[in-house]
Amino acid sequence: MKCLKLLLLAVICLPLVGCVTSGKSAETESASTEWRIKSLEESFLNFREQQRRMSDEDAQAREKLEKRMEAVEAELAALRSGQAGVPADAPRGETWTADLKPDEDGWVEGGKPADQGAPVVADDAEQPWAKVPTPPEPPKTIPEPEVIRRSQAPKPEAVKAASAPKTAAASASGVAVGPKALYEKGYAQYNAGEFPAARKTFDDFLARYPKDGLAPNALYWKGETYYSERNYAQAILAFKEVTGKFPKHDKAAAALLKIGMSYDRVGDPDNAIFYLRALVEDFPKSSAAGLGRKELARLGG
Repeated sequence: MKCLKLLLLAVICLPLVGCVTSGKSAETESASTEWRIKSLEESFLNFREQQRRMSDEDAQAREKLEKRMEAVEAELAALRSGQAGVPADAPRGETWTADLKPDEDGWVEGGKPADQGAPVVADDAEQPWAKVPTPPEPPKTIPEPEVIRRSQAPKPEAVKAASAPKTAAASASGVAVGPKALYEKGYAQYNAGEFPAARKTFDDFLARYPKDGLAPNALYWKGETYYSERNYAQAILAFKEVTGKFPKHDKAAAALLKIGMSYDRVGDPDNAIFYLRALVEDFPKSSAAGLGRKELARLGG
């Protein structure tokens, strides 16, 4: 009788155990699916950021190549204008005259002009004066007079004018721009609504001055250019770079706020609530935390 009761109890409990097990497996499968979706989202965002960086690097390389080609063309034009008519084997710094030759009018061997109008008299008598002595061979190389070299040397003003385009190109490249001026330029472009230009300026700033005190601000406003263009995926990556590189900076709080708002814009309220809670917990007294609390109340978090 006791064995029968135990058998009936086991039969009754078996469906209950199955329900509990199936419930746990369903919950585990749901959590695994959510994790995989978030992982795929992060991978997609990283891929988009890498694609953008490669595009920016390609554009910078093309710009440098164009500037280099312009400089070479300017230098070539200056060389052509300054050395026109110079033989290929002539030494640099000297200008040679290629048309130096004896006068052709009445030139004869020995330096005497021939009298073309006088008749020729035939006489068998010995005429010693008719034999012109052979002149000595001239030297193989005739030294150029020093006066000609000095008079035909290029003037300093011409040399300075020829090198002027290269100097102007160097000053136009903007190498001497300081970090503050470069940052203010990007911020002014952002306020003017020139978001791609501002982003390019901020990238230039971060490449030149990665250790400067304005680097967190430049990186944050770079994210704002994406946010203003409603490119929320790239904005999330830029703002996460702020929190990753400068976690204690004031802009980290604003970046957490914009990360949460960006996730909300792409339809991911769970991540939005997660980052807004992190903002309120890590920076409770910041102005961004006040806005974060309002967003949390709106999202029900």
